Amino acid sequence: MAVTQPLLELRGVSKHFHGGGIFKQGRKVQANKQITLSLAARECLGLVGESGSGKSTLGRIILGIEKPDCGEVLFQGVNLYGKDKTAIREVRRDLQVVFQDCFSSVNPRRTAGASIAEPLNNFARLNLRDELRVVGELLELVGLKAEDASKYPHQFSGGQLQRVCIARAISLRPKLIVLDEAVSSLDVLVQAQILDLLSDLRDELNMSYIFISHDLAAVAHLADRLAVMCLGEVVERLDNIDDINCLTHPVSKALLAAVLPAQPVGSSS
Repeated sequence: MAVTQPLLELRGVSKHFHGGGIFKQGRKVQANKQITLSLAARECLGLVGESGSGKSTLGRIILGIEKPDCGEVLFQGVNLYGKDKTAIREVRRDLQVVFQDCFSSVNPRRTAGASIAEPLNNFARLNLRDELRVVGELLELVGLKAEDASKYPHQFSGGQLQRVCIARAISLRPKLIVLDEAVSSLDVLVQAQILDLLSDLRDELNMSYIFISHDLAAVAHLADRLAVMCLGEVVERLDNIDDINCLTHPVSKALLAAVLPAQPVGSSS
């Protein structure tokens, strides 16, 4: 029986930074330590941990933004830090990101349409008519209107602008999107709407997600599996998100305890 190759595979990835300050010159801070993970096609892996656990650094390594000190990052079988730059460029169109702060993720002087069209200009090379059509379709796909393409970032609410960022991320129909705290800056109601949107898009476009967050409730809404990070290491794994209440590591329990109950204590049903 043939073994299916993972969409993404991390093998022994480590990363450290040099500490700052007058008295900390030369001190190494371990951000990631010997991390090995894999992700299948059309799967969502939740990557959770407290602030400073190294999860966002790992996300940047997966995206090719931050080079690891050692280890390999294989995306569709291609080492993102290998020497074949042509092959690496080809896989990068299938690897996109949605960041936490949607307002700093876009140029305030460019319209929503121009921001969404940027990946299309880099890879698809569409003529102007086709570009406008595709941008309009993308806006409608994320729950906005085609005419919103002419608006500037300050004319959107936070939730609407995050939808613009999602439209930009899916413009090339990528195979993997890294969601780096993509809903944590939004209010609870808007969070739920964006999570539902991401779930629908994943099914419709056959995408995979790495969902980085400290919010286990949000992760449980979208993820299939879970990896818990602490001090740069993966300290607990869960192969079925339905077993989330079976987590045992102290960090996992602290994250679980931080999840608000569906109904306030003491209220009547």
